[in-house]
Amino acid sequence: MQIPDRTGVLIGYRVWRVIPNKWVSLSESLHAQQWLRSWSLTEATVAYCPPRLQGDPNKPLIRSSPCQSAPSFGCTCGLYAHYEPIQEAHRLPYVVGSMLAWGRVIHHADSSFFRAEKALPIAFVRPCGGGGMFPHLAKEKLFHIAEALGAEVVEDPEELRAYSEMEASKW
Repeated sequence: MQIPDRTGVLIGYRVWRVIPNKWVSLSESLHAQQWLRSWSLTEATVAYCPPRLQGDPNKPLIRSSPCQSAPSFGCTCGLYAHYEPIQEAHRLPYVVGSMLAWGRVIHHADSSFFRAEKALPIAFVRPCGGGGMFPHLAKEKLFHIAEALGAEVVEDPEELRAYSEMEASKW
């Protein structure tokens, strides 16, 4: 039996990518910034550890097994978030937001981020404009995503922090 370091939820801040394509369903439209797996819009997203190829130029490729419980020490799996709101403005299809995280959490205090087992997006900062392809579709889809999650769309990082702290206090 393990005794947890803390109970309750942790607020995290991160960047997501909205997939604007009208052929991609709403439920598959919110992704991590650099990962192809979508976040759930109906319940908490649960981290998992995919099998990986480990390469050493002097050895044959090795396929590693996923760890038993994500996130895990000695692995990079988990749902990543920063402790502080992201101040840089992002253009669509990227959107800054906040999440509530719980379950197994690995803290990387020296790098100002953590990795969590479970997380739920709760708010997004209104994008400052569009980039990439189909920015108008990405903006429209972002508002549909927020509605599906019951999440708020706020104006800036300070409002994001205030709203996130208020939401976390309800848990």
